Amino acid sequence: MVWNFGQQLFGGRYTIERKLGEGGIGITYLAKNRRGELRVIKTLREQILNHPDWIPHQDKLRYDFRDEALRLALCRHPHIVQVENVFDEGNFPCMVMEYIEGEDLGKRITEKGALSEAEALQYIRQIGEALTLVHDKGLLHRDLKPGNIMMRAGKPEAVLIDFAIARQFISGAVLQHTESVTHGYAPPEQYIPNAERGEYIDVYALAATLYSLLTGQLPMPVPVRLQNFTLKPPKELNSSVGDRVNEAIMKGMALNYKFRPQPVQEWLDLLRIRNNWECAHIIGISEIIALSPKGDILASVVSQVIKLFSSTTGQLIRTLSGHSSGVNSIAISSDGQMLASGSWDKTIKLWNLATGSEICTLSGHSDSVNSVAISSDGRMLASGSWDKTIKLWNLATGSEICTLSGHSDSVNSVAISSDGQMLASGSGDKTIKLWNLATGSEIHTLSGHSSWVISVAISSDGQMLASGSGNKTIKLWNLATGKEIYTLSHFDSIKSVAFSPDDNWLAAGDDSGNIKIWQRS
Repeated sequence: MVWNFGQQLFGGRYTIERKLGEGGIGITYLAKNRRGELRVIKTLREQILNHPDWIPHQDKLRYDFRDEALRLALCRHPHIVQVENVFDEGNFPCMVMEYIEGEDLGKRITEKGALSEAEALQYIRQIGEALTLVHDKGLLHRDLKPGNIMMRAGKPEAVLIDFAIARQFISGAVLQHTESVTHGYAPPEQYIPNAERGEYIDVYALAATLYSLLTGQLPMPVPVRLQNFTLKPPKELNSSVGDRVNEAIMKGMALNYKFRPQPVQEWLDLLRIRNNWECAHIIGISEIIALSPKGDILASVVSQVIKLFSSTTGQLIRTLSGHSSGVNSIAISSDGQMLASGSWDKTIKLWNLATGSEICTLSGHSDSVNSVAISSDGRMLASGSWDKTIKLWNLATGSEICTLSGHSDSVNSVAISSDGQMLASGSGDKTIKLWNLATGSEIHTLSGHSSWVISVAISSDGQMLASGSGNKTIKLWNLATGKEIYTLSHFDSIKSVAFSPDDNWLAAGDDSGNIKIWQRS
C-alpha cells in the first residue's frame, strides 16, 4: 500500500502530498486538510499488517496504534505534537497530527555538531515542561532522544513527538512493559520486562539527551556501562559545559534509579531551570520582577512576555512582546521612563514605559542574556550572559561601550553601585567579580561560595555586597576591601537577594518558595 500524490482519504477530508518516511511498523505522509493546512498522517505499514508473523497480532497492532493516538490527544501542550483526528482508511488505522516544519535535534547535531549550553538548556526546559504534563497524565514517554524532538523552523521551540511506546505507570509499582529501548538513552530498568516504573525512566533519557546535545555524541549504552565501563562526564568531551550542568547530567544518568532526581522538575532545578510563571506564584516575589521607582508600576515576566500592572489597583496596564524566546531579566531606570529586558534570544530590548513601545534592540552577546542593570543616572546598561561576558551599553545611543571578560562560566547576575563607579557580577564559576566602570578593569575577585552564584546586590550606600548561591548561603562582602564579612544560612538554593533602600534589611528568596528577611544590627 502506497498512497500517492492527490489521493483523498477519509471522504476527501485529507489529500496526500507525499510520503515523509517509514519506521519499524509505521509510515507517515504529508497531507492537506480541507482548509489547505499541512498535516502529517501516520498509519501502519502494509508489510507489517500482512506479514505472516504479525497476522495473528493484527488486532493488537491496531489497538496499540489507537492507544498511541489517545495518549497523544490527552497530552495537550505547546511542546507536544498535537493530534487533530483519528480514522480508518479501509483496513488501515490513521492518526492525523500537526505538521511541524523544521528538523529534529538528532539531525541538527549530526550535521552541525553540539549546541551551545544556553540553547540546549532552553530546549531541555521546554521538553521537561512537556514531560511533566505527560507524567501528570500517568504516562511515561520511554523513547526520549534527540531524534524525537522536532524544532519549529525559524523559532527556538522544541516539540516532543512519537508516543508509540509510551505506557501507563504507577510510581513504585512493578509493571510489565514490552522491552523497547534506544541504546544510549534508555536506563537499566527499561531493559527489564518486569520492574518498578517511575518518572526516573524519562529523567535518565532527558539527561542523556542533554548529554548528546552538548557533546554531539551518543551516550554510552547501559549494557556497556554495566560491564564496568565508566561514562565520561560531558565536560570531558566539551570543556565549555558548566560545572552545574555537568553534575546534573551525571546525576540524571545514575545507573541506580534511586540516585536520580525525580520528578522531572527536581532535575531541572539542578540546572537552575524553572518555569517563570510558576516562580512568580510559588515565590511570590519572582526572580523576574521589577517595581518602578515611584512604586506605581509593577513589571513581571511570563515566558517571552512582559506585563505591566498598576501596583495600586492590580490592573493590567499593558503587555510588552517582541522577544523570540524567554525573558530572563528586567530592570527599570531610576526616572521610571525606560525598561530593559534580557532574553534567551541573545538580545536586550529597551522599552518606553509610558507608551509600551520598543525603543531599540541591543545585539552583541553570543548566548542567552541572563541579567540586566541600569545605572542610577540612566546613562549606562550592563548585561551578563551565558557567553561568560558582561557588556556595557550607552543607553542614549544604544551602542556597545565595552565587553568585560574574566569569568570562566556564565554570568548570572549583574549589579551597579548607586554612584555608578562599580559593577558586581556573579557567575557559574562560583565567584563574584568587582569591576571599575570608568576603566573596565577588574578590581577584585570574591571567592568563597561552593556553588554557582545566582544573584548579587549592592547596598545603597555602596559599602556592602550580598551574593546568593546554589549552596544555600548568602555572603556579605565589604566592597572597599573585597573581604567577606559573614555568611547567612538559608533553607534552599538562593534565587534572589535585595537590600532595602535604607540598607537596614536584606531579603532573599529561595528555590523552595521561602523568603527570609534579615535586619542589619
